[in-house]
Amino acid sequence: MSDAVERIRKYVKRWYVRYLVATELYMVEPWEKVVIHVLFVLVFSLFWYFNYSIVLNGILQMRDIKRHAELH
Repeated sequence: MSDAVERIRKYVKRWYVRYLVATELYMVEPWEKVVIHVLFVLVFSLFWYFNYSIVLNGILQMRDIKRHAELH
């Protein structure tokens, strides 16, 4: 069981390092990493909220209008 946990830990660590290199966060101070991570979470949360509330609601309304038009 510990072998599986160790493999998962290595996998996550490898992807975290790749994330740091891709975003060039490996060369900034720790407090700057925290600020940027918080901004990333905030932006992605806003994107999720927009998609969930506005886009999904619009799609559901379009589907309803189409069904309503077929009935008449």
